[in-house]
Formats: sequence, C-alpha cells, structure tokens
Amino acid sequence: MTPGFCDRPLAQTEPSGVSISTPYGSCLLLETVVPLQLALPRPEEAQARLSQALSLIYGIGPVREALLKAQGYTMFDLVRHPLYGQDAAFWAEALTRRDLPRLGQGLCRWYSASHPLLLSLVALAQEDDIVLLDVESMGLSTLPVFLVGIGRISLGAKKLWVRQFLARDLSEEMAVLAQTQAELPPQPLVIGYNSKAHDWRQLQARLAYYGLGNLPEAAHVDLLFFVRRLWSAGLGDCSLSQVERRILGRTRAMDVPSELVPLYYEAFLRTHELRYILPILAHNREDVVSVALLLGRIVEEHARGAFSA
Repeated sequence: MTPGFCDRPLAQTEPSGVSISTPYGSCLLLETVVPLQLALPRPEEAQARLSQALSLIYGIGPVREALLKAQGYTMFDLVRHPLYGQDAAFWAEALTRRDLPRLGQGLCRWYSASHPLLLSLVALAQEDDIVLLDVESMGLSTLPVFLVGIGRISLGAKKLWVRQFLARDLSEEMAVLAQTQAELPPQPLVIGYNSKAHDWRQLQARLAYYGLGNLPEAAHVDLLFFVRRLWSAGLGDCSLSQVERRILGRTRAMDVPSELVPLYYEAFLRTHELRYILPILAHNREDVVSVALLLGRIVEEHARGAFSA
C-alpha cells in the first residue's frame, strides 16, 4: 500500500508533519532521523548458537540437551536420528531459511522470554525486517489507538528512522492502523518494551474491531524481560523511564508520564492546542529511541557474559 500525499497546508493547531491518505482516510506522518551507533551479534555466531538449541526438538529436555551438546551434537547432526530426526529436520529447515517467526515461537515455548538465544534472532534478521514499536492509546486494549511509532535501523548509515502515525481525531484511527499494516514487513522481528503483551495485541485487537485483517506473523524480542533479568534487583521499578535514567543515563527535556498520555490526548481533541499533543509525540518518539539504545546495551551485556543461558 503506497500512501498518497496531500497538498493542503497543515493548520496551526496540528504538529509539523505530512498528511497522508489511505483507503480508510488520512492521518499525520511525522519523521525523525536520530544518530545511532549499534553493534549486533554476528549472524554466523547466532546460527551456531541456535543450532545447539536442542530443546526445540520434541522429546529433548534440558538434561538431555546438555548431554547431547557435550557430545558435540547440533540440530543438523540429529536430522537422521531415528527418534529425533523428523523434528530436528523441521527446526534445521527453519534455521537455514532464517524463519524468525517459527524460531521465535519455538524459543518462547521451551526457553524463558529473557533467554539469550532470543537475541540471536536479532542477528539473523534482515535489517529491513527489524521493527522497533511503540503504541499510544486511550487505555485498555479495547480502546482506540491514536499514535504508532515505528523505528527502523540502518547499521551502515548509523541512523535510526522513526516514523510516527498520528490520528488527529479518533475518526483517523482506521487510517493509522492501515498505515501501520502497510509499514510492517511480511515477517517482522518486533522489538519493544512490553510490546508483545501490550502494543502488538492492542494493534491486533483494534484491527479486528474494524475488520481490517491481521498483523503479519512476527517474531518478538521484548526487552522488558531482559531488563528484569539483568537489573531488576537494583532497579526495583523496571519502567522504561526508570531504565532510561538508571541504565541508559538519559533524561528527557519534554515528557508526559505514560499514565497521563490518554488525558493529554483527550485535551488535544477538545482544544486542538499543540501543548497537549507535542509532549505525547515526543514521549512516543523517545520511547522508540530508548528501545534502540536499550537493545544495544543488552547485546553488549550479553557479549560480556553478564547473563548466561
């Protein structure tokens, strides 16, 4: 779906952006480019680690996995095994094809949500398939979504592109949802902070409400679980704002607490005053940037051996 761009000038009550058209109406697009220095694991190393994730194979538990790994077995070695061969071939094919949704589902089924093997998915993903996601809504998953922030990484250019889709009023929610669908690759690797349980499910619920179809099959790396594993003892509160201050050393010049975002948006709908919507846009954008920085920090901690399988 390719958006068409409207020529009409934006009113002074709207933030600076471009009005884009979709088959379901228009919404506002805002784009920001942020410098980003990010080092990800090497694909060869990630593939080698995943080839030893033998607990993916039905009938192999942690004890047997350790025994087989000690004997030098990988998933590929077990393809012809009389007992494990069929399931080993299934996972070996997924690994060879870099089928991240299939691998992600298996890893989440048999390993913890903060297992370092999930970071291997980031290394195996094509750059264009990595999506950093943050969603702002009116509250619970049944309530409207009015802002979606999507971050795309360019390791070569050392930049992060943040695209935000804003509903200037609630009649534009369908356009925001449709444009979000169009923005996602066929099999994305979605990285966020509490994104799998909240953001992704809320998008799917609102798409279903309007009968707009489903989100693509995706793999998920939710950084909240890694933060809890690495730093919860010292942090206590694992909110993203706390992680920004204590782990990333970031402070925001303009921010609105997450719990007040719906109230600010309601005030914007009533008054159309920029002082209510600009902090929300900044909040959403900075959440996406922090997810990118936090991913880099967690990868660094893993490389230093800060947490083990």
